[in-house]
Amino acid sequence: MPGMSQHHTPAESRSAPVATPAPPEALPPDNSRWTGEKASAFLRALAQHGKVARAARGVGMSRQAAYRLRARAPKFAEFWDWALEEAAKARSARRSAAREVHPLLRRAG
Repeated sequence: MPGMSQHHTPAESRSAPVATPAPPEALPPDNSRWTGEKASAFLRALAQHGKVARAARGVGMSRQAAYRLRARAPKFAEFWDWALEEAAKARSARRSAAREVHPLLRRAG
């Protein structure tokens, strides 16, 4: 436009600004992948309550992702089975404890 001066060279006006990548610590964590730490935490939670979906959600993963990992990792599948057995034992022990009657409350007989 007449009367307005532009201080840009033709090359400057066509080039896009260069983006600098964010440092690795500034990036959000990748919750889409299983790590050894996540798998271990999942198995501990599974051993506590025996609920796959709940254990998976607890580590930021889906139930389906847990089953996919189980299908492709035989050692993980072994620990999964062990965790479910532990959860079943704990459930059984809790049920037994709930059925026990305090000695002062037992019927005379």
